[in-house]
Amino acid sequence: MSNLRIGYQEGCTPRNNVISFLERVAGSAPERVALHWLPGEQKAAWLADQDTALAHEAMSYGELACAVRAAASGLAQLGIGKDDRVFLFVPMSPALYIAMFAVQRLGGVAVFIESWARPGSLGQCARLVEAKAIIAPEKAYQFAASAPGLELPPIRIVAGPHTAAYDGELLALAKGRATVPICPVEREDTALITFTTGSSGVPKGADRSHRFLAAQHEAISRDLTYLPGELDLPAFPVFSLNNLAGGVTTVIPAVSLAHASGTDGAFLAAQIRALDIGCCTLSPWLLRSLSAAGVPVPRLRRAATGGAPISSDDVAAFRRVASNAQLLILYGSTEVEPIAHLDAAEMPAEQGAEGVCVGELCQGLRARLIRIHREPVSFGGGWQDWEVPRGAVGELVLSGEHVCRQYYRNPGAFRATKIVEPDGTLWHRSGDLCRQDADGSYWIVGRVHNAICRGGEWLYSVRPEV
Repeated sequence: MSNLRIGYQEGCTPRNNVISFLERVAGSAPERVALHWLPGEQKAAWLADQDTALAHEAMSYGELACAVRAAASGLAQLGIGKDDRVFLFVPMSPALYIAMFAVQRLGGVAVFIESWARPGSLGQCARLVEAKAIIAPEKAYQFAASAPGLELPPIRIVAGPHTAAYDGELLALAKGRATVPICPVEREDTALITFTTGSSGVPKGADRSHRFLAAQHEAISRDLTYLPGELDLPAFPVFSLNNLAGGVTTVIPAVSLAHASGTDGAFLAAQIRALDIGCCTLSPWLLRSLSAAGVPVPRLRRAATGGAPISSDDVAAFRRVASNAQLLILYGSTEVEPIAHLDAAEMPAEQGAEGVCVGELCQGLRARLIRIHREPVSFGGGWQDWEVPRGAVGELVLSGEHVCRQYYRNPGAFRATKIVEPDGTLWHRSGDLCRQDADGSYWIVGRVHNAICRGGEWLYSVRPEV
């Protein structure tokens, strides 16, 4: 029932705080492994000799919860509390999850900036959120010193080895014995801000409330289910967060998610084989790298990918190394994840001029296709003024529980991308141009800002990234 769901309680209560997901798993299965990862020396040894056996380290849910409680206490002593924004520049590692969950336990707001953001945009983001603290490895502090217009927050916490002095050291805080209670929050209080530059180049901070994160967890869990005891290797942070909220054992990829390497595929295959991993969620680049490595992973049960088009050749190459795995192609965005999914076994043979098929809409979402319009949408006379006929191309707009409602301190972005009905129902404008076929599947043909009108006919000149 909704009144029992984390993130959906009335009023200000600890039950709305998404850290309650971790506490629930740690309370019911404290010995279950939460995280597996490769220490740095293991990575170096494998890169020197790919026959080296991989020995992953592990952290249980009970250990993770204890580290989070202690780190939260340490952060509180440094002056971090409810509603304080904290920049996190920590790569996927146990330290990342300890830091983020500790901030959220305090009712604070974890702030992330995509790794490929322009250096100049870092200062814009910092000024917008007015962060009180930053948690990062020393290398990030050195980089920040040269970023134009970037003034670091007053409280500076280092994650990992360092030579300079900082206000605190994350892993030392996580080893403490003190704890703090879960901070009560309202369900629409901000839990997480993720900045993306998107196609415009102007950073936008998706304002993810505690309720939104709970709804997103429920949505992803409906589409990606796991067998008891199954391990998952996710290359997208949103899926690792979903795992940790649901008690799934997560393996941290031993490859850089920001910089591609020719050894990525072989490294992932070695991890999958070493731990008998059943599922993975990979970017198209990593999926192709895994296929190109040519190392069989016959016990892999499912792989999911998304973020760019996947061809039939990609599917065939993957089948050669993962002969028993289901391949799901996911379509989503920063504001709505997931939107749709397609089993690669059902992928149409011919894609191109007709667009890219992304499958059927995920449960919990409603969709409409509206005529191309580059300015904010005024609802006015209702949907009849905006919707296109079935089979015609229009911009995909979405409504549902796991649709992000706001951008942090950015009313202009809200006006440009949201439609609000008189009854308060909110719709997100995806910016993607789609059509829906007779079977109910959606096909993406391009982006609104790339469409060209010639002689009254719209042309879609840029292949979409899904």
